[in-house]
Amino acid sequence: MERLIDRLFTTARSYIAVLDGEESVSNEKQNTTNVSAKNPEHALQVLHSTLQEAHPETGAPYWRIRSWGLVCWQPIYLAMICVYQLKAVPISLQDLEQKQNGEMIAGYFLQDGIWQEGSQEVLINSICEQLTVLFQSFENAHVNAFGGRPALYKGLLADQVMSALIAIGNLLPIDQKFNLEQNFRDWAEAMNLPLKPLAGLRRQEKDSPIFVRHTCCLHFRRDGGELCVNCPRLHTRSAKQKQLISH
Repeated sequence: MERLIDRLFTTARSYIAVLDGEESVSNEKQNTTNVSAKNPEHALQVLHSTLQEAHPETGAPYWRIRSWGLVCWQPIYLAMICVYQLKAVPISLQDLEQKQNGEMIAGYFLQDGIWQEGSQEVLINSICEQLTVLFQSFENAHVNAFGGRPALYKGLLADQVMSALIAIGNLLPIDQKFNLEQNFRDWAEAMNLPLKPLAGLRRQEKDSPIFVRHTCCLHFRRDGGELCVNCPRLHTRSAKQKQLISH
């Protein structure tokens, strides 16, 4: 019988190729550039410096926001794959080690162990307890080293959760689709995140929902960078242009 951790590795890789997991051993020494909740400071400094050298024109706000997004995306997707596909969650997710390669965080080490089963509500609450341990550690390290308010990081994380739910929902079979608004509330409330992303959600009858973020990733500050299609700045600009035309 296939182990749940092997199913997680296979499923995650089939969704996103770089979401490439390996099983870790408890006594194995951690690579100092791997990002984990236990000792995130050094790895985050390396990542931040790499981003600063690669994109000096963007400034400190971009470096901190990009760094935050990079260290959060894998745990979110892994948690959702466990809840919606495996119907079981590992109690070891808070010990996740993420691989760092240049200005990317992709790939991870996860230790096998006890897996919890139960209702979707139970699974979401259980995995969110672990995500909170991870993200609180990362948030503290970011605030202390790079500045920014905790509310900024929580707002960015809430937008990431909504984006990931939409992406995962698009990949699930019809009979496994879930109520997007209610599920976002479940995840956000379990991690004490703002519900503002709900205001940026536009449902469509057939196609994937349209989501306008509440926060900006500042990608437009990079040389050659543009506003993202779901950027609040872009949609604010479009709304103002329509208003001018109507007058």
